[in-house]
Amino acid sequence: MKTCPVIVIGHVDHGKTSLVRALTGMETDRLPEEKARGLSITPGFAYRQCGDVMIDFIDAPGHEDFVRAMVSGASGARAALIVISAVEGVQAQTLEHLQIAESLGIHEGIVAVTHADRLSKTEYAACEAGLRAALSDTRFRDAPFIFCSSTTGGGIGALSDALEPLGIRSNSRAPVSAAFLPVDRVFVSEGHGTVVTGTLHGGSINVDDALVLAPQGQSITIRGIQVRGQASSQANAGERTALNLRSIPVNQIKPGDILHTPNAFVPSAQCDVSISLSPRASRPIKHMEQVRVLYGTAHAVASVRLYDGKQLNPGTSAIAQLRLPAAITTYAGQHAIIRSLSPAETIGGAIILDPLAPAKNAQKKRRLETLKSAWGGDTSGIASALAREHLGIARIADICRLARSPAAKVRPELGAMFVDVTDTLVAVSSTVEEVKESYVARLQSHHEACPLKPLIPRADMRVPQTAWELIAFVEALLVSEGKLVLSGPDVALLTHAPRNHLTAQLQERMASITAKLKESALAPPASDSLLVDPVDADLLALLIHEGTAIRLNNVSLKQSLVFHSDAIAAAISTLKSSYPGQTAFSTGEARATLKTTRKFIVPILEYLDSRGATVRIGDTRYMADD
Repeated sequence: MKTCPVIVIGHVDHGKTSLVRALTGMETDRLPEEKARGLSITPGFAYRQCGDVMIDFIDAPGHEDFVRAMVSGASGARAALIVISAVEGVQAQTLEHLQIAESLGIHEGIVAVTHADRLSKTEYAACEAGLRAALSDTRFRDAPFIFCSSTTGGGIGALSDALEPLGIRSNSRAPVSAAFLPVDRVFVSEGHGTVVTGTLHGGSINVDDALVLAPQGQSITIRGIQVRGQASSQANAGERTALNLRSIPVNQIKPGDILHTPNAFVPSAQCDVSISLSPRASRPIKHMEQVRVLYGTAHAVASVRLYDGKQLNPGTSAIAQLRLPAAITTYAGQHAIIRSLSPAETIGGAIILDPLAPAKNAQKKRRLETLKSAWGGDTSGIASALAREHLGIARIADICRLARSPAAKVRPELGAMFVDVTDTLVAVSSTVEEVKESYVARLQSHHEACPLKPLIPRADMRVPQTAWELIAFVEALLVSEGKLVLSGPDVALLTHAPRNHLTAQLQERMASITAKLKESALAPPASDSLLVDPVDADLLALLIHEGTAIRLNNVSLKQSLVFHSDAIAAAISTLKSSYPGQTAFSTGEARATLKTTRKFIVPILEYLDSRGATVRIGDTRYMADD
């Protein structure tokens, strides 16, 4: 059965509570003060099954002093029952409530014209015409009009009949898939403990589920669930529900807090939004101006940072960032109400585009492109804009958040236009090709400038304005295509052949260096005696790259030592002959056997350890089997 939460709105004393009572037989005013004054102060709740639709009524306070309570009650509503007195007509609070409903994304409704018993039948047509004219600038101008009276019962049957198609027409798709419950009431149930109530957004919740209490971040377990006053094992999206919570005192949770699925939401002190300022707003919103934001069942003061322009004029919309004094928990697609601080009046609404907006953004133009794509619901556009914003890569989690869709749906929508850089990152396919071409061109330029260098440090190959993750992915692609060679922190084109650039004179210099290394055996010469000519460093690097020479490091002395590979091979052979099988030997014994010094024996043995030629156990070693 479909559930439809319906917010009952309208001016004070137009008969909202009486109408709900006539429809459901339930009293929504529960506080003694409400009953004594005949005035709703907090949202009241009732329900009625209308055909195949369960209608949950939220009876909103109609007085202007209780707008926050009205917005709190409307959180999660999908349709509106607009109550207008046939005698008094559309009043200021009627229009404000309609504006709030529109700003909360509630676009389906029925107009219940109460006190109809005070009109003659011949007055109905003129009354409806006048009311429709008054509502002509709202989304509800074409809503069904039903004349009724809670006193006589006239029209209540017709209103009840109209509620089922209203529930069917209402949008049941929530822009969030995980469970998200804004708390609107907290109390103690005798024998059970702490109970909270609210309208559930997103996914279902079950008894014994673990939830997170935000903003506290505390883990909470559900002891019991009631839906419309009846015990249930599960609550579903759109339903009014009461949750009995384990192990939390009533004074540690309050209206405005959030209960949600673990790891599904992250608090943030800034949100990127689309703000729409009402045509009836008395003045513009200026850049950096403070406003009150009503979201879910909570509210906070925030500063408005407009991305484009210095002010937002009445009747227009803009993308902005809301900066708050403390982190709040919201989700992409959630609606909020914007009120001015002085005078305190509703001036517009907002839709959360990114609840985890970056605090600082030097690339305002690119960020604006991303948010416009999010506003338009264009998944590919969101991914492309995010990639431009983040040096060529986009996090799938960010795309999902802004597109308001799960990864299982988002990734297929991106198709072949995007490439998986990692399990969590994507890039535009054309961008990958561009980076490949740029990388190869840059590397080729390096080789041409330094033809004798066998390898180039990968750190020097960073393509401007390109994320390292994308560069690493491109390097792996080029290796798989047989175009690139990676050697630890260095890289070269596979076609690069330094020996082709050796002149006869350079070949003589290389032979001289090789001879010196071979002659010095396990006591290699100092670099100043080995590298005489400026080109010698490149020649030595080539010898090391080809395996003729081996560079070792004495970490304690902070020295780099170069041995001829034959000397290291001979040392291995000598140690095997001297310490056969698993005969243990110390560093000192190896030094004596090889007739070298501690300066050289330590890096030699560490190198043999790293190659698996020796096995170290504590302070001794033995030769490994071939």
